[in-house]
Amino acid sequence: MAATNVRFWFDPVCPFCWLTSKWLRMVHEQRDLRVEWRFISLRLINEHLDYAAHFPPEYEAGHTAGLRLLRVAARTRADHGNDGLDALQAALGRAIFDSMPM
Repeated sequence: MAATNVRFWFDPVCPFCWLTSKWLRMVHEQRDLRVEWRFISLRLINEHLDYAAHFPPEYEAGHTAGLRLLRVAARTRADHGNDGLDALQAALGRAIFDSMPM
């Protein structure tokens, strides 16, 4: 059976992306699954919104930090490919979400 290819878009500061990426890694351990890590920026998606009117105060800084981390991710992908990006995404998720209370 051929591997299943999955394109997964993530923003490093999105908790839903982190939880879904953990699920994908669990599936990968049990099935022939190849994940292509892609970028999505909560900051750019929401650039047309007034952050003060639509989000809690800390969201703008968090989304901006995510955009900065995506620049690191882009360089990692350029230098180390998809496998390097996989490792970075996992490390960022653990550092951001698993090591501090939500």
